[in-house]
Amino acid sequence: MNENNKNFKYFDTTADIGIEVTSENIEEAFKNSALATLNLITDIEKIQNKISKEINITSEDEYGLLYDWITELLILLDSENFIASQYDITIKKENDEYTLKGNIIGDIYDTSVYNYKTEVKAITYHEMNIEKNENDIKIKFIVDL
Repeated sequence: MNENNKNFKYFDTTADIGIEVTSENIEEAFKNSALATLNLITDIEKIQNKISKEINITSEDEYGLLYDWITELLILLDSENFIASQYDITIKKENDEYTLKGNIIGDIYDTSVYNYKTEVKAITYHEMNIEKNENDIKIKFIVDL
């Protein structure tokens, strides 16, 4: 890496935040991962349940499914101003793929109605971990702010 170029330079940034979730099963872990992510944007418990959307995501493994799940929620927020606060989802392994299907319920995100905390740009694979234990599932991931 050429660090002597006078046209640009590098700097460190702390524009990320880590999220850790412990739940009884994979569906609850994914729900809590969604809530934790969206709660960075606004107070999720204040979101009214006015709109329901069907969700269907397929991925090659649970890591990809988690990444695609959080990404889908951020895309819905970005493209439709929709923010969910309730999740009725099922996760299954079918053949060599993992699927997440169900309904998410929430409202149009309007900062005149719901407070604004910060912007979450994306989930990352950096330090992502899904650990299945006898009594619980622990998920750890980082989001880019």
